[in-house]
Amino acid sequence: MALLAPNDSVPFNITRLSHIVLTSRDLDKTRCFYETGLGLEVTAHDADRLCLRALEETSHHSLVFEKVSGDGPGVCRAVGYRMYTDDDLKRAHDWFAARGCNPKFVERPNQGLTLRITDPVGVPVEFCATMDQSENRMQRFHLHAGGRLAFLDHAQIATHDVATAYAFYSDLGFRLTEYTAKDGTDEIWGAWLKRKNNTQDVVYSSGPGPRLHHFAFHTPEIANVVHAADVMASLDLADSMDRAPGRHGIGNAFFIYFRDPDGHRVEIFTSHYNVIDVDHEPKRWDLTNTRRSQLWGFPAPRKWFAEASHFEGAEVKPPLLDAAPVTLENFLEKW
Repeated sequence: MALLAPNDSVPFNITRLSHIVLTSRDLDKTRCFYETGLGLEVTAHDADRLCLRALEETSHHSLVFEKVSGDGPGVCRAVGYRMYTDDDLKRAHDWFAARGCNPKFVERPNQGLTLRITDPVGVPVEFCATMDQSENRMQRFHLHAGGRLAFLDHAQIATHDVATAYAFYSDLGFRLTEYTAKDGTDEIWGAWLKRKNNTQDVVYSSGPGPRLHHFAFHTPEIANVVHAADVMASLDLADSMDRAPGRHGIGNAFFIYFRDPDGHRVEIFTSHYNVIDVDHEPKRWDLTNTRRSQLWGFPAPRKWFAEASHFEGAEVKPPLLDAAPVTLENFLEKW
């Protein structure tokens, strides 16, 4: 498909990715992983719910874990975005209703007015404009721990239909910054979409979906990414590393990935860049160009491509576009 211009007349203002709502079978283990291991701040913890945020965040939460019983991996219950004001939310309600998205206002603890929809590829999405606020830990340097995570930056979602997701979010005013495409065609395989000033708030990539591939926290320095790995190892959590450190071509991110006790994948990264000017053209990456995934470093293991968190109640569909990834296993076989 041809590249789309973002809708510049949408009657509401989405400002950024806000929060992710996930499930956990053991909130204490989840707390240890994110607080003691990665260094997030706990803002609420009771028998049913755990909320966390990063160093620069003044809002009550960017991660919410809700307690569930039973076996099996965790699921994602919502991907949350911020709008600028409650009036934006009210206008958005009418806009989504006119397009058959069945919008509903819902009650969410520690959030103001919250609007919920399901996007066209099956992802549960919620929007709010306000949250409970309190002083952050940005300049309380003695409390900086783990990966010294600064803020929730983006989420990546596997979808069976990238074209539909790309068109929907472009219509919401999201801007394409980078994309992957089949060599010699305009067949888009992955779309990096943003509202804030950097390279992405959400990524939709081709795969069985919808499934939440990962969510990512930004940290200011490369040393923090490495320190996070050292801390996790010192807590006997080295096995939670899902992909070893390296640098992506897309977004220029220096990264590491972990899996939490319920199987949710979290990325810690640094070094992406600003995309602000209107004439900043989206960057294309051909599927055969493996530098898109790693400028350097080992390829991702097969599980990094195959495994992801399901969205609660969403049917997983096979992708309309599919490409065999270059995996660590492929690399080692040739090596």
